[in-house]
Amino acid sequence: MKFEHDIIVFFQSNATTGWLTFFQIVTWLGSYLGLLLTFLFVFMKNKKLSIALVLVFCIGSVLNFALKHIIARPRPFESYNDIINYGNEDGYSMPSGHSLCVGMFATYLIYTLFISTKSNWTKGLGTFTILLLPLVVAISRMFLGVHYFTDTLFGIALGTVFAVISIIVFNYITKNSNKKNNLD
Repeated sequence: MKFEHDIIVFFQSNATTGWLTFFQIVTWLGSYLGLLLTFLFVFMKNKKLSIALVLVFCIGSVLNFALKHIIARPRPFESYNDIINYGNEDGYSMPSGHSLCVGMFATYLIYTLFISTKSNWTKGLGTFTILLLPLVVAISRMFLGVHYFTDTLFGIALGTVFAVISIIVFNYITKNSNKKNNLD
């Protein structure tokens, strides 16, 4: 789609060494660095939930790989000569794996914040701050020329939905496990 090409060209036309370095660092938050930081935060609040996060990350990575090969959308720099591959990526574009992961991470962080904090002020400010994370990572992926807008949007949405479902399943299992332990 033309507007997606135009977004990337806009970002890249304003590229400076500083912005490039910034977005290359930010993009790590949607990968193993983001997993590590999220895991540590969740682990400090709920050890069992942190294990669920790692399992969801692994399953999400496999899901992302499968979807990329099913959809088989070329990366922007492969389709347009005026887009530069600053991210040094290859393979398919849709969905953005970094965006999928950061959608999962943000969901887990917000959930953990809500179950571990009583202050509405902290919940509100924390949620706002955490929601900036998927936005900035999505922009980084477009800035680096490796994903289209819809790749990042689909990735964030898929990661969020996947994390919500996993949290619901986690709570169901935990609740039933607690009931069973109380009966014994």
